[in-house]
Amino acid sequence: MKGYVVIDNEILDREAFAEFAAKVPDAMAAYGGRFVVRGGNPEAVEGDWAPDRLVIMEFDSRSAANAFAASAEFAALAELRGRALKSRLLVAEGYDPAG
Repeated sequence: MKGYVVIDNEILDREAFAEFAAKVPDAMAAYGGRFVVRGGNPEAVEGDWAPDRLVIMEFDSRSAANAFAASAEFAALAELRGRALKSRLLVAEGYDPAG
């Protein structure tokens, strides 16, 4: 079953963000991740959730998504990520219609 990393970002520094965004694909590569949504101009149609920028990454499994989120590659970007944005990140399991 697929695994997903969902990130709600508020960009704080556009220059640092551009540098960070350019490095994320390489950090994802070792875990087989791909972007499903990257920015996407999110629009809240119900409730009070109003992300500035939404990112959804898909992995072959939840364990691969967790491995990426806990990886040395992603951790190496922590200082840059902290300067670039304020974010909330979660890992979720995909839907299995078979049960």
